[in-house]
Amino acid sequence: MKPPISIEPASGFDPRIGLYFAMLEDVRERTKRYVEGLSQLQLEWYPNPKVESIGTLLVHIAAVELSWIQEDIVRKPMGEEWKAGFPIRFDIPQIADEPLEYFIGLLDSTRAVTREVLAGVTDADLSRVAVSLDDEENPNAPQYTIEWILYHLVEHEAHHKGQIAVMKRLIPDAIS
Repeated sequence: MKPPISIEPASGFDPRIGLYFAMLEDVRERTKRYVEGLSQLQLEWYPNPKVESIGTLLVHIAAVELSWIQEDIVRKPMGEEWKAGFPIRFDIPQIADEPLEYFIGLLDSTRAVTREVLAGVTDADLSRVAVSLDDEENPNAPQYTIEWILYHLVEHEAHHKGQIAVMKRLIPDAIS
């Protein structure tokens, strides 16, 4: 009989941090599998201006992760280039003319930052409160625990992975 499928804490972290990191890695591996082999045209296609392309969704996944980890936990601002992950919000063009390797590179470099930051976070830190860097002067700004941030990152990527799966099915045959 095969052993049950389970998730174990990643090594190099406190146990609960390691479990969250293992979950992040699991959903990331699945996201990468969903986009494997997509062409540049497939990555930039979108059905209408109110829907992000698969490429844009990949940038968005990386940007949100970097925002929560780098800005809200470490308190270090992100660069303007990450606005590309939010083209509808900022009324800017969606990502185009980039191969799959570009997007995988963004996901990998962002995950390297997450790994480095979480290696310095302990299980006791999970209850520590963070406020969005953009809202730190607002006394009524939402506050998040680090544990909620890590849960949210897993949930966020899983949500967009589902969107990517649907988008793949919608890509017109002419560009498949």
